[in-house]
Amino acid sequence: MKRWEAIDDHGNPVNEDEINWDLVKDRVSQLSLRVGEQTITLPKDMDYIQGKSASASLGSSQITVESRYIGLRIRNNIVKIRVDEKTNNISIEVENDPTYIPNSGE
Repeated sequence: MKRWEAIDDHGNPVNEDEINWDLVKDRVSQLSLRVGEQTITLPKDMDYIQGKSASASLGSSQITVESRYIGLRIRNNIVKIRVDEKTNNISIEVENDPTYIPNSGE
């Protein structure tokens, strides 16, 4: 079982199996990714991201989730922790965010 789990801004635990993630993704104070018995937890109160990669055959309605990730923004960098759906291999990705505009206080 792989799923996103979080603590919302009221301190309530939520996960993607129990609620439409679009309803809570902007109210998360801590984000985790559960992979079987293992949990990857990000630091509290960060600028989080999460997503899935998927594939589909042309002309088919069957969609296969290939991987899912959680991550966070640190200034102009996006750090993602990605888990392969088939192998459970974990990879760390760092991307530059060209849209980043620093606050005057940074």
